[in-house]
Amino acid sequence: MERIASEGDRPVIAIVGGGASGLVAAIAAAQTWRAMGRERLREAQAGGQEPERIPAPEILVLEKDERVGRSILATGNGRCNFFNARPSEGNYRSPKLVEEAFWAIELHRRSIPCMEKGDSAIENFFASLGLCWKEDEEGRCWPATNKASTVLDLLRTGCNANGAQERCDCQVERIERIPNNNRFALHITDGRIVHADAVVVATGGGLGKGMLPPEVRTAPFQPLLCPLAVEESWVRSLENIRVRAEVRLERTGEVLKRQQGEVQFRKFGVSGIAVFNLSREARVGDALVLDLLPHMCECDAVPFLNRRLKMMRSALGCTPTVEETLSGLVLPRIGEIVADHAGLDIHRPMQKDNTALLVPALKNIRLTVKGTAGNVSHQIMRGGIAADQLSPHTMQIEGVPGLFAAGEAVDVDADCGGFNLRWTWTSGYLAGANAAMMVAGQGVEFCDYHS
Repeated sequence: MERIASEGDRPVIAIVGGGASGLVAAIAAAQTWRAMGRERLREAQAGGQEPERIPAPEILVLEKDERVGRSILATGNGRCNFFNARPSEGNYRSPKLVEEAFWAIELHRRSIPCMEKGDSAIENFFASLGLCWKEDEEGRCWPATNKASTVLDLLRTGCNANGAQERCDCQVERIERIPNNNRFALHITDGRIVHADAVVVATGGGLGKGMLPPEVRTAPFQPLLCPLAVEESWVRSLENIRVRAEVRLERTGEVLKRQQGEVQFRKFGVSGIAVFNLSREARVGDALVLDLLPHMCECDAVPFLNRRLKMMRSALGCTPTVEETLSGLVLPRIGEIVADHAGLDIHRPMQKDNTALLVPALKNIRLTVKGTAGNVSHQIMRGGIAADQLSPHTMQIEGVPGLFAAGEAVDVDADCGGFNLRWTWTSGYLAGANAAMMVAGQGVEFCDYHS
């Protein structure tokens, strides 16, 4: 079998996957190596010694597609909501791992050029690459260009400038620990082999069966942050209609979670950010309850509609129909569904006692979950390497020294809004930085890439 050789005796850090976490891991490995080299140089000079200069590690980004970063281009509908400036560990599954990782990356600030001392390590990381962004009222951050390609371009520039090599069309099918050796053999599908001193698994949801050593525990992948299919057939008539609503996820009468936001009706069910977030918890048979008047309770909604009806009678000089009463409050097609749920003829004049029927229909449109809409695109995958098998400070997999994991390859997920990418950047940086530190701990001295 052909071996993908490194240059001379340089150690190798192999990063499996050229997506968001993989590209950050590559930059982090280089930045950390340089930071350690500067510290060693200062120590040697302070002691009046000349440090031995050994070439920096070769950093290989092994990507199965024909180009890196394809997943980044698809985020945020092509705009890339790349960060959330107000994260909470409660937004995540495996919150303890995430909390510790968020704390640990701040210890690596010495490796990241600092723009503003008050910013987080990840904010400084992207600012140092030249990214400018804007933050909305919910802490979601978007590139100033509104283009995901900007984020990818800056990451690729950072990789190239730091000496990381992209190896595309290079799918790893198996990572093998070499017996009686501290190195790994990465078997490529075309028969080639990459030997590495440290490996970062950054495959996203594409973690192949049998790729990892057998002692690494994994959970099966399933699509997440995606539309939900429902049993009710009337949604077909509302294809692509959008509403602002609060959506409650209920199971056996108990409210599990609430989300406010946009809901888009589809022929198979419902979509939109509020639904995406609820898909993390939803099961077959659960109820989705749409509240079209989330800003007021039922006890306030009835007198509100009665006052509104009175004003419309005065303005029109006659009693409006149910359809006319709902017009201006909801879209016409939504009004038809609401009237039908209330048991009212949409063409009949609206009576005062009808409001007590309309309000429950406006605030309790019930749908029954059939499952995730697997034929429609999803934002992330749930599953991957068990979170309790990783060190939160290093992203190293327990029991397999030198093997690290990051991003979607780890069984961690969060709501929409930049939370998943914040985890991706954080875990990618920790994995790459600690891979470099692990390689350095094998007795290798340091030198700057540009020296």
